[in-house]
Amino acid sequence: MREQLKSGHIAGSPYSQHLGIRYCSVANGNSHLQLTTAPFTRNFNGVTHGGAIFSLVDAAMGVALFSKIQGGYSTATIESKINYIRAVHDGIIDCYSEVIHLGSRTAVLEARVEQDGLLMAKSSAIFALITRADVKR
Repeated sequence: MREQLKSGHIAGSPYSQHLGIRYCSVANGNSHLQLTTAPFTRNFNGVTHGGAIFSLVDAAMGVALFSKIQGGYSTATIESKINYIRAVHDGIIDCYSEVIHLGSRTAVLEARVEQDGLLMAKSSAIFALITRADVKR
């Protein structure tokens, strides 16, 4: 991911690529990602499934945090909360994320999801900062 951030071309994880998430901008603890809804992102009611929206939010927060931390660290979501405000219909949805607090072992982030300028969802999360030694355990 660090190489992708340096190059300015972020493909994202295989999962976010599968969903079709686009990384519009990522820098200094902020990100803007987009998702164009598709038939496979719909629930039984014909609107975008909350899981697809949450995947966009989690990707946006993760990459925003990754843009702020030093090399040698990775991240993982510890806890996340999302409030769905409106149903997301077909089209493009935007997610804007920001690092609110960066500690030595955890970080707090917020994100908002918009469609056509309307607030669709709001989220907050706590992420762990993981060292390479932590990963090996």
